Amino acid sequence: MLINLFINSLDTINIIYLWVILNKKNNSLFRLLFSIIICSSLVTTAEYFELNFIVSYIAVIITIKTVYKKDLKHMTLEFFLILFIEMSIQMVISAITNMFIYNDTIKAITIELVTLLIIIIFSKINSLKSISFERVDNDIAMYLISTLGMDVIVFKIILVYDNTLILNNLLITAIITTISVISQILIYIFIIKAIKENQKLKISKEYNEVIAEIVQEIKQRQHDFINYKNTIRGILEVVDKDKIGDAIRNYIKDEDVYDARINELIYIDNVVIKSIIYRSMCKAKKHNVDFQYRIDNNVLDNILSYNEISNVLNNLLNNAFEEIMKADCIKKNIEIKILKEDEIPHLIVKNQISDSHNVNINEMLTRGYSTKNPEERGYGLYNVEQTIISHKGCMEIKVESKEIIFNIYFNNSLG
Repeated sequence: MLINLFINSLDTINIIYLWVILNKKNNSLFRLLFSIIICSSLVTTAEYFELNFIVSYIAVIITIKTVYKKDLKHMTLEFFLILFIEMSIQMVISAITNMFIYNDTIKAITIELVTLLIIIIFSKINSLKSISFERVDNDIAMYLISTLGMDVIVFKIILVYDNTLILNNLLITAIITTISVISQILIYIFIIKAIKENQKLKISKEYNEVIAEIVQEIKQRQHDFINYKNTIRGILEVVDKDKIGDAIRNYIKDEDVYDARINELIYIDNVVIKSIIYRSMCKAKKHNVDFQYRIDNNVLDNILSYNEISNVLNNLLNNAFEEIMKADCIKKNIEIKILKEDEIPHLIVKNQISDSHNVNINEMLTRGYSTKNPEERGYGLYNVEQTIISHKGCMEIKVESKEIIFNIYFNNSLG
């Protein structure tokens, strides 16, 4: 019983640790240890009472899903993919250890320890740190689950009920399993790449319409320059000489500032950021909001996808506008910065708040929290935080002088 518990613990460590690495969830040692203890105990108990191995799989999936608050479909898909990868690794190791280890217990422990060593080495290779699980469409997720699940279950049935078939053909089985795993991973990567490209095209199409608006507005303002000249000429003719300077300055002041900020948008390379800033400027002008921005190029482009940039910026700015539009919010200021400080990419959003004493930062990041209506479910800031964490970023929130500040940064040295 104790030996089985030890072997099951090692196997559980391998599965959960590899899952954690690929999910970029290595920020909580407590969750990792808790998951390993619970899953090892459940798997050992299932074996002790000779329950079907599928019961063990269900127990592990539900435990990890609960501890890490994952979607069940994607958790199941990820579990079977991890299990398939682990089986492939262990099959190759088993083919080697069979040559010089004959004790089954020592062989099982050796296989698990070598597997763990391979996973640890994998986690330390910098070029592989960008590999991670990605969310897929539900229909695609179900297809991958059924394909991987069937492969794993069929293999496991053969191993449990007639292991001589595998043991007598271990080398060829290891090769077939490895090829199958590689092909499934390549299919998964291809699907993810196709989904990302489709998302990028969809978002580009949506925001390109906004870019066309920006270009059209700049052209219109260039055309209006003739009208400005005629108006200034009229001022020169009808206003007293000692008042001409003030009259012209007052006339061009507001349009000058807005024109300059519109022109600055042209120098923002990222089409999504450019479009969101433009829309925010239009909204700010309509509601008499002081909207300031500083956008440096190539800060977030290699970290967040178009879709992620859109979700993060829109959620933060929508919350900012909702807050300052409250009747008891006196100053209506919003500021956004995307820049690097000491080579660390930062996304900073600041806005005034109506009541600094009524801000609960911990609650704001809770899934389902909403300030609009207690009966409504809010996921904006929760989704922002999950996106940032998935890229090993940090989101700091603080309140200073009736101003709330969201500081998001990505420090690779922390990873």
